[in-house]
Amino acid sequence: VLELDAVPLMEGAEETAKAGILSSLQPQNVRLRRAVANLEEAGKDPRYPLIFDPQTAGGLLASVPAENVKACVAKLTELGYGRTMIVGEVLEKSDRLEPITVRV
Repeated sequence: VLELDAVPLMEGAEETAKAGILSSLQPQNVRLRRAVANLEEAGKDPRYPLIFDPQTAGGLLASVPAENVKACVAKLTELGYGRTMIVGEVLEKSDRLEPITVRV
């Protein structure tokens, strides 16, 4: 589950996406949208295209066991990574064809 409200965006990114200006490689990544269960709902959000931008689409994304999340965020913040955010959670594996939900 990805919490779109929690994804930190670069200043001006949302306005740029609204204007239809995206990275030249974004269309290649957007093919992965088939994994999103609530595509119709999430796709209406102007920030949605940015989660597929190759410059911001998870290059610094890490999965941390739930019991370690608070300590991990605190340590990263202490080390100077002030924009460290919890952007979602990994749920139990299911048989769904679309395993990702984007909460908007």
